[in-house]
Parts: sequence; structure tokens; C-alpha cells
Amino acid sequence: MESASVPVPRRIVSDFTFTASDRNRLAAVVGADALVLVAARTELPAALQAHPETDVLCTFRPPADTLALAPYLRWLALPSAGADGAIQAGLLRPDGRPIVTNASGVHAVPISEFVFGALLMWVRHWPAILQLQRDARWPDRNDRERLRGHELNGATLAVVGLGAIGRQLARVGRALGMRVIATRRSALPGAEDPDVDALFPLARLNDMLAEADFVVIAVPRTAETDHLIGPAQLRAMRPGAFLVNIARGSIVDEPALIEALRTGAIAGAALDVFEREPLPRESPLWSLPNVIISPHAAGTTDAYSRRFTDLFLENIARYRAGQPLRNVVLPERGY
Repeated sequence: MESASVPVPRRIVSDFTFTASDRNRLAAVVGADALVLVAARTELPAALQAHPETDVLCTFRPPADTLALAPYLRWLALPSAGADGAIQAGLLRPDGRPIVTNASGVHAVPISEFVFGALLMWVRHWPAILQLQRDARWPDRNDRERLRGHELNGATLAVVGLGAIGRQLARVGRALGMRVIATRRSALPGAEDPDVDALFPLARLNDMLAEADFVVIAVPRTAETDHLIGPAQLRAMRPGAFLVNIARGSIVDEPALIEALRTGAIAGAALDVFEREPLPRESPLWSLPNVIISPHAAGTTDAYSRRFTDLFLENIARYRAGQPLRNVVLPERGY
């Protein structure tokens, strides 16, 4: 998909939280007059209404009536890896208008560091160690036995989805001495990949899960991946396995996961995403001792704005030149 050549974007409207230096970088390229930055999503409709000539919108979640407010919209730039916002607003259309791009690749480093932080918390019992510190209590012999850790070195890491994030997870896992296996939607039987020790087609997901000590969900949210991890997949996992979900909450059947965690069918989980967000106070996940909960923060670091702005500026240059944009979301795939 290509955008027609235009001198510059007529108007860019965004509610993304760019840092001051990144705002300046954008303004230097497109001109301060062409850039309309608002502080909150609730301000987007008014901004679009005030600037009906807007041809570029940059937001996680565009308004449902975006096309009515911005009839000349040509490009929706999502700062997220997923395209949920575009799908919910009806902007991921079969005709590819507007062009929708995502931020795939921007989150690979921070999310991989988050994942391995969670794995190290789990295998080295950091929640229990920090509780000892809060209690100002030196561990006795029994405590020390319970604090006996495990090592990631030599363990098997299964990555469900070998995209930009999954590939970074595989590389870090290998650097830590782990055996890394993965699924990829397009993988054919017998296919190989240089970043993993074994590659499985999605049809053999359960076979891969059965080999894993740690499972990380890194697939995009699509109709195909909704509840991809359900009762059968949780039963396929080892009783000592640890699950990490940094993708989307709907990919895991939450009631089935809660049951697996309660019964010991799997050892534990680190969850950054949930079927309902914010996670309701009444959710059993809050009180399960074998769960690490994060408020959808795995991809957020002080480098987020810089990395996204780098990608956005590259695509603005491509947009101006009428060249294909990077990270175009395909309507037929949803990512």
C-alpha cells in the first residue's frame, strides 16, 4: 500500500505523550502549525472537528466517529503494536483507507526486559525476599530452604508468536543459556529459524507447550488468537510451568487460567494484560499467591517516545515521498 505524494502532511493530530524533545523533532520536520497535540483522548474529537483538513491521526484509540470528524484522513499511526484501536473504530477497512500503521518493534526491548525481570522474580523468589525485608526478619533454616532458587540457564522457553517482540525474547533467552522454542503463524512443518532451537506451526501449539518450563504469549490479538490459550493448552503445560502474558488479555481464557493456577495445573503466571482492564477488584487473580500482576505497563519506559518518534518521522518522510510506509497493518490479518 502506498500513499500518494504530498508536500507535507496537512495536519497531524495526536494525543500521544511525546517528550518535549520529540515534540520539537516533529515540529522541525512538519512545522509547528501542522502539529496539533492534545493532552487526553477525550480532547481528540474537538481537535478533529476544529481541523477537518487533518490527514494524519496518531493515537492508541481513535474516536468511533473519526471518519466523520476527519473526512480527509489518509493515515492512522498507532503507537501500539496491536491494532485493537483501529479495529474498534472501524478504521481497518478492506480498501486500506485510511492506511493504518502500528508501532511493531518499538516495544521489543522494554517488553523483553520486563519478561525476564518477571522470570527472575519468580525463579529467585523475590516477592518472598522483599516480604522478609518489610518484616525486618532474617530467614531461618526453613525460610532458606523455601528460598532455594532455580536457574533460567538450561530451561526451555516457549515463545507463542515469533514477531518483533518474540524474536527479541528468543535472543535474550538464548543469551541466558535457555533452550528456546517458538510458534509462528506462517511456519510450515519442518521449518527452521536461526533465532530458535525449534519452530512449531500454530497447529502444534500444544506439542510445544508440553516441552516448556516458561511460556510467553506474544501474538497479536485477532479472531484467530482469541482464547488461543484455553483449558486444553493449560492442560498441555507442565505442572511446574510458568506463564507470562504481555500480549492481550483476550488471548488467554481467564477463568481457565485462574482454575489452573488454583489447582496447581501450572506453577504460576506473570500477567501484564487482562480480559477486562482495569482488572476488577473482585478478580481472584489479585489474591492468588502464584501470580505477579502488572497494570499493562510492560512496554512503557523512558525510551518509548524516542523510539516511536523515530519510526513516526521515518514514516512521515515516506508519506511525503509517496513511498510505502513501514508497519502497515493488513486488514485481512488484523496486524
